[in-house]
Amino acid sequence: MGNAEQLIGRSDTLKHMGLRVVEQTPNVLKIVMQQDGNRNHLGGIYAGAIFSLAEFPFGIMCINKFGTREIVPVIGEITIRFLSPANSDLIVELNIPESEWDEIETETKKHGKFKIIKEIEGRIQFRSATTC
Repeated sequence: MGNAEQLIGRSDTLKHMGLRVVEQTPNVLKIVMQQDGNRNHLGGIYAGAIFSLAEFPFGIMCINKFGTREIVPVIGEITIRFLSPANSDLIVELNIPESEWDEIETETKKHGKFKIIKEIEGRIQFRSATTC
């Protein structure tokens, strides 16, 4: 689990969010953000923490895959839709097939940049069987 945890540890913001990498392969990254330490004034998870959880995992996967010499991930735009309060730990999981990595590498090297549109869905992991 080394690379993602090391990269998270280099960012003060991410480090203080109490993130836990639960799965990491070249094509999969699964991270849990605990509610404790990320609460807002109403007791749910702070929207900025949720935004950060959605923003960084793909970049970490790119850096782990390609390094930072030829291909550098840069966020150009993010749209986030909050559908309900996050009142428990959150999980973000990305699964990037090898064919998509190949396309990213080929197109980026061919054009000098490549716009990637990635939909990332977070979900609440309830600690009990109770749901609302």
